[in-house]
Amino acid sequence: MSKPPATTLRLYLPAGWPGRQTRCEWLLLNAGGARLQSGNGEPRHWPAADRCELVLTAEQCLLATVSLPKTARARTAEVIGYALEEQLLGDAANEHFVVGSPAGHAAATDGTATGTAVWAIARSRLQALLATLRALGYEPQRLISELQLLPASTNWTLCLKPQAGFLRTASEAGCSFDLAGGPNVPEAPDALHEPPAELRLAVAAARKAGTLPAAIEIHLAPGVSIDAARLQAWQATLGLPLQPAGEYDWRNQPGHDARNLLTGEFAPPRTAGEGWGTLRPALWLGGLALLIYSLFSFGEWAWLNREETRLRQQMTAQFRSSFPQAQTIVDPPLQMQRLHDQLRREHGQPGADDFLSLLAAASASLPNPAQLRLITYATGRLELTLTLADAGAVEHLRDSLTRRGFDVVIRDTRPASGSAGAAIEAVLALRSHP
Repeated sequence: MSKPPATTLRLYLPAGWPGRQTRCEWLLLNAGGARLQSGNGEPRHWPAADRCELVLTAEQCLLATVSLPKTARARTAEVIGYALEEQLLGDAANEHFVVGSPAGHAAATDGTATGTAVWAIARSRLQALLATLRALGYEPQRLISELQLLPASTNWTLCLKPQAGFLRTASEAGCSFDLAGGPNVPEAPDALHEPPAELRLAVAAARKAGTLPAAIEIHLAPGVSIDAARLQAWQATLGLPLQPAGEYDWRNQPGHDARNLLTGEFAPPRTAGEGWGTLRPALWLGGLALLIYSLFSFGEWAWLNREETRLRQQMTAQFRSSFPQAQTIVDPPLQMQRLHDQLRREHGQPGADDFLSLLAAASASLPNPAQLRLITYATGRLELTLTLADAGAVEHLRDSLTRRGFDVVIRDTRPASGSAGAAIEAVLALRSHP
């Protein structure tokens, strides 16, 4: 008897699944990628399938183009996190990074024409998704961002949804944005006649870099429309033609070129080979143990999530009582540190991340046989280029600075030119730990 063709269940997961909603849209495909069934429901109504794929809405994945070392071995999570630190809201250690393809062939959303695409997803988000799906009996083999479902084009492609949207500028370049009020509100505020800030910034950067597309193609999600007046206002602001390109439905986009973001620790297990029949009882027992563990882990995650929310509310309340003049609160500990530094500066004292404070603390840790060659400072980061006795001295200096409360990244090390022996020229970037 011939084996039936493989089927794939593709799940479209919004940011609120599974914490705030249990339903999601799904699509069942055959081995050739043709649609067999589709629907919107809870897990108990999902059809059985041989494979499982996940599609995350665009806002759940950060896509950026940054400069990284050429060698894969040097592209550690620490180096990638340092390159992305200005674009991340939290600690880089809490993010899962996936390195994409070089962006030298196409313009990125920040207007640069060189660099490497990097995807970032919250590690806790991936852990929660995989634990929940495994508890339900699904082992996802692939996870992609909805951003890469937009049709590729020589122009930029833009998708407008009821409350949000996303822009694709190249194979692995783009961004997402909020669209408060939605594009098809009859009596929209005047602000909605302006295109989203992310879109304006992307166009301005591309214009500066000389990489503007000929036009922006607009795809509209089901039930979304944009009136001619608003379209004309956006076009006048951006200085680019906006071309309606029809309806966008994630179910109709194959996404064959989309990058699988399940890598590293989140990579799917390899397909089992033949000869495992004798281990089947042990595998069933292990699967049952995994199911129980996954359910327990998900419950623990939910409890920890509630505790995190409670503690953040306490920090926010304390921040408001200490600084009632603050209007917007995003990261209370970090904002409190910055406002504390501001008060110190207003009283003639340097802040923790000012140049003199950083330099004084760093100088106290420098070993005696060290030659300082270059100092650069920008936005709370001090970068030192210096010559040390050997590689061990570099590591000792980093440990010493870390103990003093600095976040330290060794940007580069190379043999010191014009020096005999094992002398090393190192570039260290440090900032005060918030």
